[in-house]
Parts: sequence; structure tokens; C-alpha cells
Amino acid sequence: MNIQMMEGLLGANSNIKLSGTPMSVYRQASAEGDTEKMKRALGYTGECAEKAVKYQEKLDKGMKAEAKAEREKAELEQEAAIEKRREERKRAEESAAPDRLQGTDRVQISETTKAALENRPAEAAEPIESGPVIYTETGKIEATPMESESTVDFIV
Repeated sequence: MNIQMMEGLLGANSNIKLSGTPMSVYRQASAEGDTEKMKRALGYTGECAEKAVKYQEKLDKGMKAEAKAEREKAELEQEAAIEKRREERKRAEESAAPDRLQGTDRVQISETTKAALENRPAEAAEPIESGPVIYTETGKIEATPMESESTVDFIV
């Protein structure tokens, strides 16, 4: 809360409370029938109401300034958070090995596997072209019977 807001709230509140006294004088003069006293009392009440309106305008200006300050503060905090994330990402990239590509995994192949790959038969290196196969529960391959036509049965 800034000074304009406090001044506006206090000034408007006190002037509205002060306008109560001339209004009670107005009511008393109205009961007595004294029109001059009624006019003066309404004049004082009007002055208090005008002052309250001016303080209300001051309060509105203070509220706008406060909202603007809050928006600027939020923008600065957001920019600081973005900058912090950028720095963290940059540090993470710098800490990663320069020869390693980001988003890749490394696999180590043991010496026994390398030796087994070097000693494999030549015909196993070429892919086998065949039709679809079925694997049994034991892991053996069974040839699928080739049907000449596909048939679909519907039972109604």
C-alpha cells in the first residue's frame, strides 16, 4: 500500500464522517422550518462530500500506481526465473562430455561378446528372407501354413 492509497482512504473516510454533523443540523433545521440554516448545513455537507470525492480520486491513482508496480515486479521476477533456467541449462550442457551427443546412451560391449561376433559364421550375417513365423513357448520357430485365401466367418 502506497502513501496515495493511505491518504485517499483516510481522507475520504474522515470527510464522510464529518459530513454527518451538518446533516444532523440540516434535519434539525428542517424540523424547525429554518430554511437559512438548512441551506448552510447543506453547503457544509456538500463541501465535505466534494473533499471525499477528491480523496477518492487520489485513492484511485494510488491503486493504479500500486497495480503498475506489482506488474513490473512480476515481470522482473519472471525474467529472473527465465534467466536462471537458461543458466542452469547452459551449466548442464557445459558439464556434459563434449564428445558425447546430448540425448544418447552409451553401450559397452564386453570382450567375450566382441570375440563371439568376430567368430560368427558368414552366412549368419546375411538376413534371412522368409515369410511370417510363429514362435512356440520354448522359443523354437514353426513355419506358418500359407493359405491361398483368407476366410472370415461371421456367426449371427
